[in-house]
Amino acid sequence: MRTPVFHVEVRESSTLRNLLEELLQKEENVSAIWSSPGSIDSEALVLLNEVDVGLTGGLETELNDGDEIIVLPLVHGG
Repeated sequence: MRTPVFHVEVRESSTLRNLLEELLQKEENVSAIWSSPGSIDSEALVLLNEVDVGLTGGLETELNDGDEIIVLPLVHGG
């Protein structure tokens, strides 16, 4: 299975929340799984340049040109 890659342009001084909102609006495959940036943040491991965004400011983390965001859905067993 090939991992989907999305390229999203955001305005200067944008946050991770802004990027995820843009992605949810433009990509039906993403909005079919998650309804909001908050649901992505709570149901996935979100990395900014290989660092957990929980350590960088969460959804309010400011983005820079060339940043790489990785979203890894969490899988729970029982």
